Amino acid sequence: MTRRHLVLDLLAASLAALALAIPYSGGFNFRISGVRVSATNPTRTLICLAVVLLVRLILNRRSGPFGVPVARWRTWLLLPPDAELFRPRAAPGVWWRALAASAALALALMALLNQQFLHPYSVPDTGDPLFSIWRMGWVVHALFTDPVHLFDTNIFYPLPLTLTLSDPIVLPALMGAPIRALGVHPVVVYNLLMFAGFWLSGIATYLLVERLTGSPRAAFLAGLIYATGAFRIEHYSHLEMQMTQWMPLGLLALHLFISTRRWPYALALALAGTAQLYSSMYYAVFFFVYASAIGAGLLIAYRPSIRSLVLPLAGAAAVAAVLAVPIVRAFTAAQPIKGERTIDEIRFYSATPIDYLRANTKSALWNERLLPSVPERALFPGAAPLALTAIGIVPPLSAIPLIYATGLFVAVDGSFGLHGLVYPYLHYWLAPIRGLRAPARFSALVGLTLAILAGFGAHRLLTRCRSTKIKHAVFGLLVAVVLIDAWPSLNLVPVWRASPSIYESIRSKPGVVLAEFPIMRDPWFNTAYMYFSLWHWTPMINGYSGFIPDSYSGIPELRDFPLGRSVAELRKRGVTHVTVNCGLRYLEPADCDTMITRVSKIPDLRLVMQTQWEGGPVNLYEFTPVPPEAKSD
Repeated sequence: MTRRHLVLDLLAASLAALALAIPYSGGFNFRISGVRVSATNPTRTLICLAVVLLVRLILNRRSGPFGVPVARWRTWLLLPPDAELFRPRAAPGVWWRALAASAALALALMALLNQQFLHPYSVPDTGDPLFSIWRMGWVVHALFTDPVHLFDTNIFYPLPLTLTLSDPIVLPALMGAPIRALGVHPVVVYNLLMFAGFWLSGIATYLLVERLTGSPRAAFLAGLIYATGAFRIEHYSHLEMQMTQWMPLGLLALHLFISTRRWPYALALALAGTAQLYSSMYYAVFFFVYASAIGAGLLIAYRPSIRSLVLPLAGAAAVAAVLAVPIVRAFTAAQPIKGERTIDEIRFYSATPIDYLRANTKSALWNERLLPSVPERALFPGAAPLALTAIGIVPPLSAIPLIYATGLFVAVDGSFGLHGLVYPYLHYWLAPIRGLRAPARFSALVGLTLAILAGFGAHRLLTRCRSTKIKHAVFGLLVAVVLIDAWPSLNLVPVWRASPSIYESIRSKPGVVLAEFPIMRDPWFNTAYMYFSLWHWTPMINGYSGFIPDSYSGIPELRDFPLGRSVAELRKRGVTHVTVNCGLRYLEPADCDTMITRVSKIPDLRLVMQTQWEGGPVNLYEFTPVPPEAKSD
């Protein structure tokens, strides 16, 4: 080892550290002795690093970094190959163990979410939960009545493809359809699906980690950690954010495929990715990036014949592409309507390192003890996952924990979004990435990776227990710590069991277009009207979604209804019927009564039906026909 080689190694290490520091710190810009030094983009640094590494390999590839032989580095960092625990064939009794783990996970989650089980007709708020209930209802309604127009919902009339303004959640809707068909109330169905997202994600992680570690107890802890992950409680109002079970199943299929090169596992990987796409598009895009990194690590570890992988992967990719055609076509057609997310918006929802010290407001243990929460960026994953992960990645490591340690870096860097190292390039090159608002949601994959690595940490702890009694005690203690660490403080609000009876007169009536009042400044308040449409599915100009279309920009004129040009604007938009709902309490009772009084004096509107709902009057009006001579004018 010469001094020249040592200098190159030090330079390479410095450039690597600089490349990581630039995106996370915002870069550097200063002067030394009048010379301006600027490093605001890691691209040039990475190019310099690649050049230095290439020169180092050309000069001396036999000597390891800093003069330490490669064999010694491997001894320090890696276990011998025969310590690899993953086996393609499952151990006997795997399904009985999985069944027992599933039952135990269900009991643990019922304890954790006890407030939700005690109040099945309640939700965290009347915004996104009602929006999800409407989406599920619309998907089932459209698929069984007019599947060709699945993506043309009844909101934002007359705009087409409005289901693409947010995640369509097609697969969760189909999962809930049989329960709904039995007559279960849509709010209860929604809460059952929320629970299913927690529970199935835990089961899927159990199946993966038991194969990776060979330890059912470690796998159960990993499944419990992922099922109770902090990101789930942070997004407790978002149904699609709970539908993560397909990602651990996809990883299991990826392991099995690379280790066996068999077609069924490649197909299983494709189906898991497609199922994730139809459950949560955010996670499907992020999982593609993450699984590519894990797959690259497995290829290096297993070194299979690339030729044996190409044909099964090509066939699986073709199946996934065919299955994805409906949703891809709809979103492609809707792109001119939506446009792309602005850079400022994406940057705001890109995490920074300090955000991993922010606990979500629903955390009973950590909310008051860590930094204040920021929307979408309260990313503290909990102390238990971090502690067990730290134990799991202490060298020496086998290949699988090392690969997932790399995956943890990919996931954390992905959550940093435009503040990160890789995401800016993904945003530039991949069109699906540009449609996503919140890179911080990569934290779901951070949580999955921590759960997997925590499984390795738990396995290490449990194998060091000298007796069965001690092992049971340690296992029970770890389960309790995970649950206490994740315990939520849920503040739920009840949802109306039924809509106002005024909708009965327009249900299934052709040609009706609704405008529902009061219309508030924030479209979020329209979710109540969307929820009521479960009972009638009439087109309406109201709406709420992840994207608010430009066609909704005329709505501010309607907030003055029935004053000003609001009535003329309603006619212009093709509205045939108007509702005024004072039971929602969006306005003070006196203000809502004044609105009803003013509407009664408008000759263009005829009162069709009046009722009382939630202690307030709810009226339905119909526009009188426009005389032919007025139309010609």
